[in-house]
Amino acid sequence: MTKQKSVPAIKKRHRTNYPLFLTLALTLLIRILFILEVRNLPFSTISPQIVDSWAYHRWALEILKGNFWGTDVFFLRPLYPYLLALLYTLFGQNVVVVQLFQTLLATSSCFLLYRVTEKLFNQTTALITGISFALSGVLVFYTATLLYVEITTFLILLTIYLLLNARDSWVRNLSAGIASGMLVISRPEFLLLFAPLLFWLVRVEKRPLKQMAIFTTSFIITIATIPLRNWLVARDPVIFTAHSGINFYYGNNPAADGTWQPSSALTGALGFSHQQLKRTAKIINGVELPWSKAANYWLKQGLKFIITQPGNWLKLLSRKFLLFWANYEIPNNYYFETVRPFSRILRIAFLNFGVTATLALLGIISTWHQRKRLLLLYIFIGGHLVSALIFYVLSRLRAPVLPLLLIFAAAGITTLIRMMKTRQYPRLILALLLTVAIYTITNLIPVNRQTYSAQAWTQAGNIYLEKKQLQPAIAALNRALTIDPNNVLARYTLILTYAGMRRIQEAEREFNTLVQTVGAHPEAQTILNLAAARLAISYREFRAASDYYHRALTTDPANPETYYLLGLVHISLNNLDSARIYLQEAINLDPYHDAAQDALKTLSRYRR
Repeated sequence: MTKQKSVPAIKKRHRTNYPLFLTLALTLLIRILFILEVRNLPFSTISPQIVDSWAYHRWALEILKGNFWGTDVFFLRPLYPYLLALLYTLFGQNVVVVQLFQTLLATSSCFLLYRVTEKLFNQTTALITGISFALSGVLVFYTATLLYVEITTFLILLTIYLLLNARDSWVRNLSAGIASGMLVISRPEFLLLFAPLLFWLVRVEKRPLKQMAIFTTSFIITIATIPLRNWLVARDPVIFTAHSGINFYYGNNPAADGTWQPSSALTGALGFSHQQLKRTAKIINGVELPWSKAANYWLKQGLKFIITQPGNWLKLLSRKFLLFWANYEIPNNYYFETVRPFSRILRIAFLNFGVTATLALLGIISTWHQRKRLLLLYIFIGGHLVSALIFYVLSRLRAPVLPLLLIFAAAGITTLIRMMKTRQYPRLILALLLTVAIYTITNLIPVNRQTYSAQAWTQAGNIYLEKKQLQPAIAALNRALTIDPNNVLARYTLILTYAGMRRIQEAEREFNTLVQTVGAHPEAQTILNLAAARLAISYREFRAASDYYHRALTTDPANPETYYLLGLVHISLNNLDSARIYLQEAINLDPYHDAAQDALKTLSRYRR
């Protein structure tokens, strides 16, 4: 009799797992297809044009060379480059391998999301949430990027899952502490969540003191590894990363717009790279400071703006709040716009942030009577929002909140279905009207889309040029210029492309347009001199090219690329000693400048 009862029970348990298997399979399939679809696009390239990814990649290579501990405090968040180094060790330097690993991580995140939703709501809501996760275009997009978005998403969901299921298990409390500590290492601003999490554990969950102690101790020990390492390696008391103060200043200064934009005043050079930022951000009033003091200086500069201009800061804060809920993915490093035209999968993964946020608000309203039980979700959603208000709003920083909003969005959908089934038509119509109104508002929040579109296609053109794919480069750059004819970087790159193809007349035409476009700003004059130097090289007027590069250095004295190009010109002039000096200076300014290193190695063989 007991045996007969156990068989149906087993069958029922397997049957209830089918929705979970469906969501996991859909998540895995869509992301694999997307990776295969974009593998030949600039999107799947490791390039200096994709600044953060390039920095993580080069950091991983330094680790592989044996520099495991490093020689200075962590400038960027360390978790992702060490993960890359592990993957490179096991599988080689292959972008697709990293993307596939992150696909497995995304599938694991889907599992955790399903289980969390099932525990807090029911299986139907969990199924809707899981399918929505699989079809969320933003999340699909970031699974294939070389950024820490996927690992942050996984750690958030793992922390929530463990906290919800750790009541009587010391192992799960220990794991929850480690997972939340790893999350803080990945996103240091989430340290702000520690106090609310303790409140939730004590007042809502009423966890035993022993379990609380295990969670807290494992959390503190995990995050303490970073400041301890910084002190042991550099004898500098930096709690997490050296760029935190600079990031705060970027998000809070008189010129801030709620997003992140490079500042030549801070980097001291044309364009942006972490090497430039590291070199210039710690030199305060002509004196190079330890990172702890330099970061503190930039933190004070941001606070000075808040204190002295409270009205402007409140306006900025309001703009950040609106941008957080805008149905526009503010790009940084990676651009949706250059991928969407080539991706059928992103058309299938149709769910965008605006729809998710709108339905999530409906879900929050309909489940407000359960707010105590759902408080943990509110804490993490609030953590994302507060982080954006403190620093700035970017798509890649906002993306990890999407799975949590999807839970409430699924609850909103089930609410609409329930209204329909119970024939509550007046309430249903009101809910639908509210939903449409909120979604419309998310699309009307002003964002400078023209600037981002021009940046997107300029970046694509630059990467195509790096890969020697000249025709796609021209198409991308012309598209950027159609969007913004005054984009001097796009026009400069177009001049380089035409000159490289020996289409000199077209290069001259673009140069003449550039002359009419640029203003008196030093950055514009730098680009003009660089373009003139490239045209001079096309006519083999190397001395004139050298003069133009020197003029570019007067307005932009810390640009490693200019020194590299100047070195090549002096090789053509057979001034090999001068060439070595310029190439070495390029490497001093940017140790990751591979082309300059290769040219210098070639010159050293000539000397022999």
